[in-house]
Amino acid sequence: MVSQLKKIDTSIIERAIPIPSEEWNWNKIRSIKIIESNEPLVPLSLVPEHILCRPQYYIQGIGNSLPECYSRKGVLLRLLKASSRLPSEYKLVILDAWRPITVQQSLFDTLKERIMKENPLISEEEAIKETLKFVALPSKDPNKPSPHNTGGAIDLTIADENGLFLNMGTDYDDTTEKARTTYFEEKVRRGEKLSEEEEEALKNRRLLYNIMIDAGFTNYFDEWWHYDYGNQNWAWLSGKDNAIYGKAKVKFTWKEFD
Repeated sequence: MVSQLKKIDTSIIERAIPIPSEEWNWNKIRSIKIIESNEPLVPLSLVPEHILCRPQYYIQGIGNSLPECYSRKGVLLRLLKASSRLPSEYKLVILDAWRPITVQQSLFDTLKERIMKENPLISEEEAIKETLKFVALPSKDPNKPSPHNTGGAIDLTIADENGLFLNMGTDYDDTTEKARTTYFEEKVRRGEKLSEEEEEALKNRRLLYNIMIDAGFTNYFDEWWHYDYGNQNWAWLSGKDNAIYGKAKVKFTWKEFD
């Protein structure tokens, strides 16, 4: 890890991730007005020298998921800006981006069922609340789209020169408290000593967070891998009057996905 960090601008990994001062508020977020920019969805796999795509839900066989990652054009341009801050042999790896409503529903139902099975005494209302920490509510309401359905949400990590994911402290889609972006920052603030592996994860999360924030993205508090641009999540955290991305579709000559 020491040789790895020598290749990185140390000012990036020395900049702590701010601990949120308020809880995530879906009600406020979904009330934000959307003024659609009509930016197209574009594939993200066409610049492999900077960005790699590993569409996790397609790989895992989730129904209706696609073998390509799509985002709005403005998101791609900002991902390229973020990747330019990495050592030349490092790459951003997109794990999920635009997501059809059917995939969103499948993920929501699967996680909710798992939570209820693992916690037999939990109420359905409590299970839904817990599920919402990791999977947004599927929505066909054009005024309240799921973040990933807008093409403005990106799940990603970083791969090193050997094609290995940097240690971020948890796997992608981990549903424990360790997935919270500031989990290790909070331990430091409490005066707890981090293990060598935790220190490594702290620095790697700072690297991802700071290059993405500097490129114009915002982060979803409970997931170190989730970033937004242009959608209601982004508008809320950025203090914008409106979002610029609403519900989006991938359109082909013979088929349309929404």
